Amino acid sequence: MSWRDILQMCFHNLYRRKGRTGLTVSGVVIGSCAIIIMVSLGIGMKESQAIMLSQMGKLTRITVYTAPEGSASKTVLDKKAVKQMEQLDGVETVIAKTTLDLGNLQVTGGSKNRYQCFYTTVVGVSEKDFEKMGYQLKEGEYPGKAPYEVLAGQSFAFQFADSKRPDGKNTVDYWSDENARPYFQPVGAEVSIVQRKEVPNGAEMEGSKASWNEIQKLKITGVVSEDYDLGEETSAGLIMKMKDLEKLQKPVRKLNNQKVSKGYTNALVDVKTIEDVKRVENQIKELGFKTNSMESIREPMEKEARQKQLMLGGLGGISLLVAAIGIANTMIMSITERTREIGIMKALGCFLGDIRKEFLTEAAVIGLIGGTMGIGLSFLISGIMNYFSMNAGTGGSEVDYMMGGFSSMGGGGMPISVIPLWLAGFSLLFSIFIGVAAGYYPAGKAVKISALEAMKG
Repeated sequence: MSWRDILQMCFHNLYRRKGRTGLTVSGVVIGSCAIIIMVSLGIGMKESQAIMLSQMGKLTRITVYTAPEGSASKTVLDKKAVKQMEQLDGVETVIAKTTLDLGNLQVTGGSKNRYQCFYTTVVGVSEKDFEKMGYQLKEGEYPGKAPYEVLAGQSFAFQFADSKRPDGKNTVDYWSDENARPYFQPVGAEVSIVQRKEVPNGAEMEGSKASWNEIQKLKITGVVSEDYDLGEETSAGLIMKMKDLEKLQKPVRKLNNQKVSKGYTNALVDVKTIEDVKRVENQIKELGFKTNSMESIREPMEKEARQKQLMLGGLGGISLLVAAIGIANTMIMSITERTREIGIMKALGCFLGDIRKEFLTEAAVIGLIGGTMGIGLSFLISGIMNYFSMNAGTGGSEVDYMMGGFSSMGGGGMPISVIPLWLAGFSLLFSIFIGVAAGYYPAGKAVKISALEAMKG
């Protein structure tokens, strides 16, 4: 028998028993749909967690600190340590950062120190690492070759109080007013790091040169967009060249009676892939440094997501197993009813392999039809679930409330069901495989039927 003859007989026999075939196919549809939806929920949850983690911080970045005082490690985070970390396998870049503690010093701006900022973060980064850090310029440009040119954080200019205005009305409320404007345009402006002098007899000389000791004047060349993943300085701080900051450290620490510390404050280590993070982080710890990364959060979340994905996939697999039992039952009943037909086929000289192929093909076609319909139904159900999930809470209905709670397993406001093409393809192949596996025993039973006894029947 040719494959064309086998397929013609297959579809003829399945169509002849439409009711039974339909019920068997429906079992496969439910089974394949169940496994796709269950696994897609797990994938959706995993992807939502990845998005949530990426919003919290860069997943391939490790922050390195000098071990705290009192610890056994005496390793200093200096140029030598940075060089060691750059040579680790999987490391792309290492960017050293130093924070300047202003202590009792202030940053002022405007004529005669009119505008006064009582707290800001001042950070130094190597000039070659400005772009590597990923700072996004909101306006202006990066510092040039001139000394003490700096970048300002997005809201830095809003941190100043106007000394010529009364208390309570001397600051700009940029939190509640999105159209608020700072007292001065930051790009191109000059600000100063100053020390407020004590005035004899408690007399205040606001704005007078005599009441201020200027430590260093800084020129703002650009403003960067706020990004807490890159540091607090992108919000309300100043970013300067490392060599300029190092020059400022000595006078600033002397004025504040601060202890001189060695090395950098911290370093940002970017690795090539997420898989490299844990290994590189452990190697850095072995060098004697303290580290921090998103891996401590990502790894347990990924493990939990993987466990839930396996559990959901297992539940869907049980449904498909039940469908396989239905296919086997249908094929056994078909053989019982077609005993005489099998006998005639043998009497006419059909090979046993052709008879086996006939029944296995019928089982495979049932799996193919059921799997295809199951994929279509899965995409429909997934689309409906995602629609309600993405719009949960907007209408205030009970359905929205229920879907909003369900979507929290996927991050809320994001698709909770994701069906990649490989999942649909795997489900189809698995449905066909289940069909063939379920039909193997009935096909073997059909081959073993005696032609003489079948003809008598």
